[in-house]
Amino acid sequence: MAKAAPRYAKALLETLSSSGQLEKTLPLAKALAALPPELASRLSDATVPVQKRTQALLSAIGNPATDSVMGRFVSLLAQRRRLGEISEIAASLVSQFELRSGIVRGTVFAKSPLSSIQIQTLEKSLSRTGSKVELSQKSDESILGGFRVRLGDNVLDATANNQLNQARRALLSA
Repeated sequence: MAKAAPRYAKALLETLSSSGQLEKTLPLAKALAALPPELASRLSDATVPVQKRTQALLSAIGNPATDSVMGRFVSLLAQRRRLGEISEIAASLVSQFELRSGIVRGTVFAKSPLSSIQIQTLEKSLSRTGSKVELSQKSDESILGGFRVRLGDNVLDATANNQLNQARRALLSA
């Protein structure tokens, strides 16, 4: 991540919050954070005139008014030659917003996908710690059964693999 991205994101987050446009702009920020790297690199391509790159980005985000927060922000990025960093800035903005809101993102690893009800139950159980937990899923073929949840640096391992390893250690230490 570019060193400047968190600073731009913080300034944009403050501006959007104070103008009351944060909730409306958050889905756009999430979409920008998911931009493919090749599109972001095209926004940095110096062989394409900056006006054309700016216009392309403005079109992609719905042609905001030039006096709107997002319109002014894109113009600032163009002036500072940082259009290619838009996805990093957006990702940092979403991350900072979630941190302020007490939202913790995590990933559930299982051999086969869990149902939406199982995911919701896990989110509710993990949210009892005070933060709102939002989980995504990933498949892990090495898991025999159960699941593993990663929340930042914390891991909750409820897999059959882990239970077998614990039993093995208990038998070897006895």
